[in-house]
Amino acid sequence: MLPQGLKDRRPPQASSTVHRANNFDALRMLAALLVIWSHQFALMGRPSPLFFGNEPGAVGVVMFFAISGCLVSQSWRADPHLGRFALRRALRIWPGLAVVVLLAVLVLGPLLTELPLTEYFFHPLTRQHLTNLVLSTHTSLPGVFTSSPHPGSVNGPLWTIPLEVGCYAGLALLGAVGVLRWRWASLVVFALLAAALHWRYSGLTVPEWSFALQYAIIFALGAVLAQWQHLWRPRAALAAAAVVVACGVWFRWGPPLLGGQAPLWAAGALAVIWGSCRTSGFASAGRFGDFSYGLYIYGFPVQQLVIWSFANQLSFPVAFALSVLGALALAVMSWHGVEKPALRWKPRRPVAA
Repeated sequence: MLPQGLKDRRPPQASSTVHRANNFDALRMLAALLVIWSHQFALMGRPSPLFFGNEPGAVGVVMFFAISGCLVSQSWRADPHLGRFALRRALRIWPGLAVVVLLAVLVLGPLLTELPLTEYFFHPLTRQHLTNLVLSTHTSLPGVFTSSPHPGSVNGPLWTIPLEVGCYAGLALLGAVGVLRWRWASLVVFALLAAALHWRYSGLTVPEWSFALQYAIIFALGAVLAQWQHLWRPRAALAAAAVVVACGVWFRWGPPLLGGQAPLWAAGALAVIWGSCRTSGFASAGRFGDFSYGLYIYGFPVQQLVIWSFANQLSFPVAFALSVLGALALAVMSWHGVEKPALRWKPRRPVAA
């Protein structure tokens, strides 16, 4: 309680109504389901369908990175303070990540491993899995899921989280040194990253594919759309059509390497444009919580558990449905028991006197 006559200058918490004023929650859920659907093929030993040469899971990850680039860059511009920005990002990523990693090491592994427990806990793979907590990706545990098409693998999607955090760090660095005050900064960064991708793979010797660079471009694309949203948001349908045409032209006549990225750029841009809109039914997807992150980090281990439990004898639709239902149940618990309570500690932006 404040003394009588003094106004509470603390900014109000974002209400659930504001949170649901767009389609982003629905699209993030769709992105997570695309990732789970894509992994279902691989984990059952089946070939995956392709979207312009990309698996559906890649499209889902692109949607995540584009939406994140848009929303996180908006967050920086709303409160360009390095410490508060870093704490907000950490509170969104680490609590959920910590729980899923510890559950895998301390519960899933000991229950399912074929190794003696002493050997399991002292095995290098067990210790390595814990380093996911510090963004050093290791996805396997010893003696687990040994009869599955992908033995030992517990949580494949974790490899993208360090890339996401890297994008946050890059954005914060550019913001801290003042680059983001320049209106054209995000567009220049996008162009430079795209040029770097083209240069990296234009030589006679082709290095290993850089997913970090590929997804940094998508993140920057989201930031570009956030910066220039005043131009396209009043005419979102026209903007979406322009994106499809431009990416189609680039795909057909652009440089082969960058032209091949055009379908993914289109998917990312359309996710941001449609996400910024409010569509009946979609805009209320987050009224019970934001379960997309939980779906993403729990989908893979649940899929492996379903496949292992039934010796990979279930039909694809049944295995996929059981996996989604199991992952969704854990995502709901993660949101209400871990992620949402952690977000209450997010620092508020000071209000000027």
